[in-house]
Amino acid sequence: MLVKIKTYFHRSKPAFAVAFALLLLVSCKAYRYTYISDGGVYYYGRVEIGGIRQAIMVRGQDKTNPVMLFLHGGPGFPLFPVDQASDVMRQLEEHFTMVYWEQRGTGGSFSWRLPLKSLTVDDFVEDTREVTEYVNRLLGNERVFIWGHSWGSNVGAIFAARYPQYLHAYVSTGQSVNPFLNEQMSYAFVMERALAEGNRRALRDLERVDAVPERYSLRDALLVRRWVNRYGGIVKLQDESDKYIDFPYILNTLTAPEYGILDKLNMVLMPYFSAEELWEDLKTLNLMEKVPKIEVPVFFMLGRYDIVVSSALAEEYFYHLEAPMGKQIIWFEESAHRPHHEEKEKFLEVMREHVLPLAHR
Repeated sequence: MLVKIKTYFHRSKPAFAVAFALLLLVSCKAYRYTYISDGGVYYYGRVEIGGIRQAIMVRGQDKTNPVMLFLHGGPGFPLFPVDQASDVMRQLEEHFTMVYWEQRGTGGSFSWRLPLKSLTVDDFVEDTREVTEYVNRLLGNERVFIWGHSWGSNVGAIFAARYPQYLHAYVSTGQSVNPFLNEQMSYAFVMERALAEGNRRALRDLERVDAVPERYSLRDALLVRRWVNRYGGIVKLQDESDKYIDFPYILNTLTAPEYGILDKLNMVLMPYFSAEELWEDLKTLNLMEKVPKIEVPVFFMLGRYDIVVSSALAEEYFYHLEAPMGKQIIWFEESAHRPHHEEKEKFLEVMREHVLPLAHR
């Protein structure tokens, strides 16, 4: 999922002024205390990963629980204001020690000194390896689970194929396969829906999109994505008035205690940083070719109505994927892109009853 914060601020200057004032009022140093004991685990810090300092949070209720590293979406979608604070994650922390890591160029892992040439898919995969090794040393666990969501599922699948020795299993939601083909499918979906309901505004927006691969831009993708959201391809039960990125999300981001004031200013000034630098890489990525085989157990948890990262394409990849240790596809019939939020009880049941036991094999 690509972030649309900059556009929101541009169109909502009064809201931006309020949010910015709150940023100045509430910004303080993020908390930095640590405990790792039988009674629980809490860690937050900036750790040198891939030659730069990156933000990592580790949280759980029992040190002996298996570890789950969550690879967030985007690229560049801040993690701390949303996913780690959710009720789903809190419940997972009863069974797993959860690792929340903001990837390079994102949120607490942004740096103006970050070389642009270091923002490639392979750099993110190698960062994942270093984070895994760091967490292994921190907690004394030899192997972890990887859960990749959306953009993070590209990184997660490549990592699982390249470094199976680190993993109990690979889990994904919103499994991405071929980002540019997915963009074409999203465009076709919006065109079909707009024509069916005679939505002139949507059709005018689509006319502005240059669908030629060499010229298809991040701006084009964000424009299409706004209409995918409007038509329920991100959240199934979508209210027409709901925005892709709304003011409460921005407020949560600008008041999150994990961020200092410079972090928040950077997110306002550079909301597309990672996505822009990865854009050409994403247009050529194809897991059908790059990751034909994963030698750990694989779980695809797919929302039936996911358009923004096509569940139909993910299903095709699932049947193409060779997984000698076993693979499962679990459909969430009332979800789109975020089954872990839209059908959280079912999601938690799958994690407890199907994924968790693999830690004890």
